[in-house]
Amino acid sequence: MAFLENTWYAAAWSGEVGRQLLPRTFLNQPVVLYRKENGAIAALADRCPHRFVPLHLGKLKGDIVECGYHGLCFKDTGECSFNPHGDGAIPKAARVKSYKVAERHGVVWIWMGDADLADESKIHDFGQFGDSERYASVFGYLHVAANYQLITDNLLDLTHGQYIHPLFANPAGPSTMEPNPPYDENTVWAKFIRRNQYPNKYFEMLGYPGDRRGDHRNYMRWNPPALLLLDVGMTGVGEPHDKGISIPTAHLLTPETESTTHYFWGMARDFRRDDTALGEILLQIGTNVFDNEDKPIIEAQQRSMGSTTELLALKPVLLQTDAPAVRARRILGELIQNEEHGKQAASNVAS
Repeated sequence: MAFLENTWYAAAWSGEVGRQLLPRTFLNQPVVLYRKENGAIAALADRCPHRFVPLHLGKLKGDIVECGYHGLCFKDTGECSFNPHGDGAIPKAARVKSYKVAERHGVVWIWMGDADLADESKIHDFGQFGDSERYASVFGYLHVAANYQLITDNLLDLTHGQYIHPLFANPAGPSTMEPNPPYDENTVWAKFIRRNQYPNKYFEMLGYPGDRRGDHRNYMRWNPPALLLLDVGMTGVGEPHDKGISIPTAHLLTPETESTTHYFWGMARDFRRDDTALGEILLQIGTNVFDNEDKPIIEAQQRSMGSTTELLALKPVLLQTDAPAVRARRILGELIQNEEHGKQAASNVAS
């Protein structure tokens, strides 16, 4: 299975990366992340070119990573800067790949493809999660033993909440999907609404009066490769969104391998920002919903599919609510195919 390489992936929440060597695998490539003394973040291939020992088993000395096996040292650019053996000569091949990284919106982003194409202006907007003056946020991470596109499918059809998320269930039944035109060629919206209904347990917990009818929305935005932002909120019937309760929720999916995924999630709020107890409750809710309700279902789905990661190849029964997920899969498939064709064309020219 090919991955889209020339794009930005979430590598970590900013708070995860410090002066310790953090190993993670992205797109089948082992990477080690660390924060330099000036606060910037570096990312290197996590394999010493000498005996192929993971660099994260070594030490961080200043901005230099020292291999824990034979002491070769590597700069954040990937070049070997010190060989403690023999005459100290540094072989030309003694270097590791370095990756372009950027830090924005409280997220560490990594570019796994051609570094010359890395353009920070292409990072999608998740500004709520880096704006501590206007928003209070909680962050979480989970590792899912399933293909990342299965998680995208889950997030683009939120009608499943009626059946696997008791906190989000509604006595009136599943939400309805609103028709909407595409925002642009690489954005998919999945808009679900419950109009003129009483709040579910979640919105009551957030402070919406239990005896007051309102409009409950779940508007999910997807951009390739698997970056999703959920506008979830509730207002009085017919009121504008800014008059009610809103909890923007980020879902940033990064493939580890074909069948495992890094899942970064965050919940932001612009109300009760100083309420630390509410923050703890939201963290507990997110952890329970994603770890204990979504994750087991998606992992069971992957096991049932066996080694196959291409859902559409199995010819699933499709419902009306599957349309956004199918469209996202097709957009991503075309982008990957175009990238592969470009690589092949460049290879032909070089040969």
